[in-house]
Amino acid sequence: AQKKPFLAQISFHNCHKPFIGSKKVKESCAKGETCRPPLNGEEPYTDEELDYYACLIELDNAVGLILNALKRYGYYDNTMTWFTTDNGPEKNCRPTGICKNANTNPQRPIEAPGSAGPLRGRKRDIYEGGHRVPGIVSFPSQVKSSSSTVLSWETVTTMDFLPTIMEVLNVERPLEQRSWAFDGRSILPLLRNATTGFKWADTEEGPRSVGYQYYDTTLNKSKGWGYRFGRWKYVEGSMSCLHPDCQKPQLYDLDSDIGERVDLSSKYPDILEDLQLKFQKWHESVMKSRREESKCRKTELMLPQSLISMSETE
Repeated sequence: AQKKPFLAQISFHNCHKPFIGSKKVKESCAKGETCRPPLNGEEPYTDEELDYYACLIELDNAVGLILNALKRYGYYDNTMTWFTTDNGPEKNCRPTGICKNANTNPQRPIEAPGSAGPLRGRKRDIYEGGHRVPGIVSFPSQVKSSSSTVLSWETVTTMDFLPTIMEVLNVERPLEQRSWAFDGRSILPLLRNATTGFKWADTEEGPRSVGYQYYDTTLNKSKGWGYRFGRWKYVEGSMSCLHPDCQKPQLYDLDSDIGERVDLSSKYPDILEDLQLKFQKWHESVMKSRREESKCRKTELMLPQSLISMSETE
């Protein structure tokens, strides 16, 4: 068949709740054939864990079918493939976002299956465990390496999909939209230079910055908000946060404290203040985009949104 350009965005239900694994795959996991057995002294996997791991195995098999089809039909080398997830594992660890056995066995949380490793927080949290997830990108015709796998710790977000694809296709935004705010960056420079120790901080655009806010356009500490700029992370509230210590403004150095355990806000108040201002500027830009830079015509999206000032939410 003649090869034609295509775009496919494939969203799997696995491993989203409810976890329902097939009986055969669950049995294989329980026998240790497809899953690592529990560590010595640990309890056998629960039925919920077996469901979750079976879903994970079935997801892996489904992705394999897609990749094999791309190779079989000659598309693989010239296809850019992204594989990632949109959030951390399900079920929050209250009252501070730190799971009960986070310091002893983070790979097997008591609260629910699915591990965020050393990260604080889970799905819906402003903390890293809520949104910091692995990502795999393959583009053999454009990304050359002597090794089959190149690892990078540089930040990439799903907002980077569009600018990356635009650069690959050498297209620009419509003229009437070019003054609009534009989220994300093309990651082609990262893909092409990852083996040389590429750093966003060394580029003209500078370190990556990301604003965080969950669910609501207004600022609500029960949902939380935050801002990341390079190594520094500002957090104020989160879905798993019920304790006063995590509802106040916090500052973390992710280079030395990826688990967000040591609040440095009192030590570096100037950095905290700078990130708070950056967040407010970002939030105002998002609200402006909703009001004035959207092609959506639904009334609820076009209505002006009030910005609750930082001081009013203290």
